[in-house]
Amino acid sequence: MFAERIAALINRHWMWLLIGWVVLAVGLKLVAPTWDSIAKDGDLEYLPANVPSLRGERLLQESFPNEKAHSQVSLVLSRDGEQLTADDRRFGLLLAEAIRNDEELPLVDVWDETTQVVGDMLLANEGKASMVVARLTSGLMDVGNVRLLRQMEQLIAEHEDKRPEGLVVDLTGSAMIGGDMRASIAESLASTEMTTVLLVLGCLIVIYRAPVLVLIPLATIGVSLSVATDTVALLAQNFGADAFDWSQFKIFTTTKIFVVVILFGAGTDFCLFLIARYKEELASGVPRSEAAGRALANVSDALFGSAMTTILGLATMVFAQYGKFVSSGPIVAVCLFIALIASVTFAPALLRALGPLVFWPYGRKLLERERTDSGEQAEARVWGWVADMVMRRPATILALSVWLAAPLVYFGANVGVTHDLMADLAPDRVSVVGAEAIGRYYDEGTIAPMKVVAKLSDDVVAGKGEGAEPLDLRTADGRFAIAPLHSMLHDLGQVADVRSLYLPTGGDPRNRSFLGGAAFRDLAAAGSPITADTFVSHTAPNEGRVTQLSLILSDNPFSKTARDKIPAMQAALAEFAKQKTVNDAPNPWYGATFELVGTTPGMRDLELITNSDNVRIQVLTVAAVYMVLLVILRRPMTCAFLIVSVLVSYWVTLGATSLFFEWCYGDTFRGLDWKVPIFLFVILIAVGQDYNIYLVTRVYEEQRTHGLREGLRRAIVQTGGIITSCGVIMAGTFIAMATGTLRGMIELGFALALGVLLDTFFVRTVVVPCYFALLARNERAKPTPAEAIETTTPMSRRHHAKAGVS
Repeated sequence: MFAERIAALINRHWMWLLIGWVVLAVGLKLVAPTWDSIAKDGDLEYLPANVPSLRGERLLQESFPNEKAHSQVSLVLSRDGEQLTADDRRFGLLLAEAIRNDEELPLVDVWDETTQVVGDMLLANEGKASMVVARLTSGLMDVGNVRLLRQMEQLIAEHEDKRPEGLVVDLTGSAMIGGDMRASIAESLASTEMTTVLLVLGCLIVIYRAPVLVLIPLATIGVSLSVATDTVALLAQNFGADAFDWSQFKIFTTTKIFVVVILFGAGTDFCLFLIARYKEELASGVPRSEAAGRALANVSDALFGSAMTTILGLATMVFAQYGKFVSSGPIVAVCLFIALIASVTFAPALLRALGPLVFWPYGRKLLERERTDSGEQAEARVWGWVADMVMRRPATILALSVWLAAPLVYFGANVGVTHDLMADLAPDRVSVVGAEAIGRYYDEGTIAPMKVVAKLSDDVVAGKGEGAEPLDLRTADGRFAIAPLHSMLHDLGQVADVRSLYLPTGGDPRNRSFLGGAAFRDLAAAGSPITADTFVSHTAPNEGRVTQLSLILSDNPFSKTARDKIPAMQAALAEFAKQKTVNDAPNPWYGATFELVGTTPGMRDLELITNSDNVRIQVLTVAAVYMVLLVILRRPMTCAFLIVSVLVSYWVTLGATSLFFEWCYGDTFRGLDWKVPIFLFVILIAVGQDYNIYLVTRVYEEQRTHGLREGLRRAIVQTGGIITSCGVIMAGTFIAMATGTLRGMIELGFALALGVLLDTFFVRTVVVPCYFALLARNERAKPTPAEAIETTTPMSRRHHAKAGVS
């Protein structure tokens, strides 16, 4: 009934459907904001509110409300290992003054060699390098950091004529890393969009050689992409306010890359399934005025089923803890649902409208090819050979497949990932080159210092206990109370230096002399009101009881090595808070609260949360896809086998991808980007079932008429070409992601393309048919009436026909 209604809708009201989509697309374009204008970015901002790094950030902001610096720009001046000259250092001061005078920069302050307290620390390595630091109100991944990066490059270029010959000025810092990251994302998006369109267009022209026919999927995808992106942008604008925590709907720049490639890949597949059946209907003699509706009616179950596996698979990401997953998965699912609706309304209406022009200029030849006996076609002969091979030795082929896949499955199940933000950038990026310069002359952690926020216990503040006196960190006694904490942190192997109210310029307090210029500078710096305001809270309710200490790590703060040391630091602080005495004196930090704040602890939390989400999403995705398959196919064992086949394909793909990029990157490879396994799983498990559903529904359709074995053979022959075409196009859209500059996108694009090709040319054409061949072989003892007719003589067939057997 539903099939008849949808066919009638297309055949009778095709014009209104076309007009409706065009009006909808134009209307949304007029009222919806652009994606880029409201898109957000960043990673750490979307962690759950209860993770330690964000808990510490809240304590820091509560205690130091005037601390407005959230990122920094660092200019590193060096002379390739030689001593800086006086002119070099004066040029650094000139750049610092130029930055201060730039009213467009979101500045908090600018540090140079002459700045109180920190100035001496900016001159490093016995005068072989100097640094200018601009502290900013913008965050690591702020939208304006790309413009900020260009501004800083232009500022340096404007003073090029005054730069001493041989002086090298490198640009880095957390804001510049964020700017490079956002620029790389924008470049990857533009490259992906262009490459995707060209690849899809090229593949369609090669497959069909009919320009008008090629326009149908492109027009359908174009309309659905416009409507989908404008729809979610409008939703994000109206329902993304922070006031609605339960319904936050945010869009991200990187999400658009997934929207583009999935809509082009899946949308093209939907259209090709429809067009293939449209050709069959025309070839069987159905009038053009009815063929589009009839074709849609016959493939609607397969289209909706295959689309729902992907939609529900992506939608399961809403159960993640990480905010970007929570928003991105459902957003892509919404966009794909809109593309599905366009594929079952706009595309067949366009087929109906174009009529005989669809297959121009090879229309007659294409239809004649469809009417020709399939056994005489070259394509059918190829797939007939594949079908015969599969049906002849299904058990042997399955056993060989398992044997070949086992090593890669094991490797894929144990593949390593990295959360290193800088590793995602190309090595020639400005901020990466600058970070390497910092590593040569300063401690690597200088690029993004982390903080320890320490809060005294209520008992210590109140002076409870025998002989104890109330403690206020703003007093002289409070400053010396920080000394044992400073020393303990300085002794940790992963810490290169500590800066606190006790020693604002850093260093080991036990190696400090009470005499000499350095000691007097330390005393003067510690006694400065600016220093006191910086390191100790003067704001209720934490005034005098909360202090912050700046830690410079010995490792790259973005690296896995640095992240792996966070648990040891947290354990050391927890143990220190349990000690009642330190060096035979009462421990002022007994019962204190310690929080780690900064990029490194934030990335550690991100790693833990996303690893947990990965497991949760994988389980939910498999469950959702299995339920869709069960509703469509109603055969539990078959559905389970289809799930297992795609799981094996996923692990094989993940293992092969890791080995490939380890070979490509060599010693710089630290593992696949952390986003690769989770997005590969969701997309490959869900999208991979598209072809399963299309094949299996056709197998059951043919078996109802022609019996188990002949029905299977006919289904393989009929679907082999279209599944191959769709798989190649889908892989092409995914490989377009690898044309950008972000390592993570390159790895994911490669993995998705490899996984789709593996599904297309092996899982769907060999493994799944082997399963059905085994079922057919086991049931040969009970042939259906149709099977009996196929195996009898022409005379006995006529006898069965007269008897009413069909």
